[in-house]
Amino acid sequence: MKHLYLLLSILLFISCSDEKTDEALLQKDKEELIKQLDSDKVLVYKFGKISIRSSALQEDIPPEFEEFKTKFDNISSKLAAYDTKNNEELSIIDYISMYRDYRTVKGFVEETDEDIFPTLTEALYKIRKDTTIKAPVLNHEDKIITQNIEHALLSVVVLASRDLGKEISLYESSKTHPELLPDGEIKALMQFFRGFLFFEKKLYYLSEDEISRNIEWLNNNPDVDLPLLKIIFQWGNLDSQKAHTGLHALNHLFRGFDRLMMEREIDEERALLDFEEFLKDAEKIGLDNEITWSVETYLYLKQENNEKAITSLQKLKTSTLLSAREKETIDQSIEYLNNREPDKVLNGIYDKYFLSKIATKYIIDILSKVDWKQLMKSQDIPYTDEIFKIIDTFNNFIENIDKYSSMENLENATDEIKDQSSKLWDRAKGLLKEKDTITTEE
Repeated sequence: MKHLYLLLSILLFISCSDEKTDEALLQKDKEELIKQLDSDKVLVYKFGKISIRSSALQEDIPPEFEEFKTKFDNISSKLAAYDTKNNEELSIIDYISMYRDYRTVKGFVEETDEDIFPTLTEALYKIRKDTTIKAPVLNHEDKIITQNIEHALLSVVVLASRDLGKEISLYESSKTHPELLPDGEIKALMQFFRGFLFFEKKLYYLSEDEISRNIEWLNNNPDVDLPLLKIIFQWGNLDSQKAHTGLHALNHLFRGFDRLMMEREIDEERALLDFEEFLKDAEKIGLDNEITWSVETYLYLKQENNEKAITSLQKLKTSTLLSAREKETIDQSIEYLNNREPDKVLNGIYDKYFLSKIATKYIIDILSKVDWKQLMKSQDIPYTDEIFKIIDTFNNFIENIDKYSSMENLENATDEIKDQSSKLWDRAKGLLKEKDTITTEE
């Protein structure tokens, strides 16, 4: 019997250990990512994108798409004609009609990968009927590269604009596969931004995996040119080598945050090593701002070097990124340190969450200051204006399709509809009855 208990204990220990391995924890994050993307907002956005991308289909139409093609074509034509500067372009009836179509094809949208359709670039060419450039005909490899770049650009631009929100940015990021892209600056930036976004969504193991691969690539490619990085982070004064060091620093910084948020002791040890590497890189390029001061403070606190921690906190307090409440927190931290109570700072006020919040604010502030439209045009990315129009259109589309998707909300808009005409009101009720029938059938 004793042997049986011993065997069971060993098996239980092995089972628990397996759940804590890097591979197992990474897999749990992948499953969590799928859950986070399961939202109505993401689904409606995906519906809009499939509508536009499917409009470029000319042949090899997927059989499962055939029965829905007319409805998607209808949506695509309305979205393409929509002018966000004129909110009357799409009427209430249009939104109700589109919602009805959405309910009809919702199951197809849920089960379908948008990347089976042509790229946005190909779709925009067809929508614009552009005769100024040659029609893009992409082979399989070119299509993979193009759609990955499209997903990556949309994920960053949406995150920076803050319109569609982090849910949509996460969706676009999840559709980006840097490993399928050729080595170079675009790939390195994609991996960093994916890692950053995964960190933002508390997917720490996914983020760590992404950033670790990026660090490895940077270590193996010390001479890579990074002109886009210098524009985005306003590092125009840095040469190529220092720009490389800067990106290397940011990757170590956020991998450190990932590891700091993890539960195992070894993860915290790894995090501190990442922070030390970050500060070494930061010193090489003369980076002296909120993120260096915040990391310095944390390391000094861990080393129980109160005087240096206070000096870094006093610098940090001058940051314009911090709110009045956060500056009060710093004052309280300094008071505790003066009273020789560093544990109260590390375990309460200036903890890992406060630390990572500062760095996250810094990155989002940087991204929000970039003129993404101008940057994309400078890189000769086709249909830049149209891509930004799509973002605005989708933002309005998602807001309004929800507004006019139920009888309750429609009743609230009664006066607006009646002003247009009583016929519109009758038609609207008819469309909603059709929608309710579809919902019941589901």
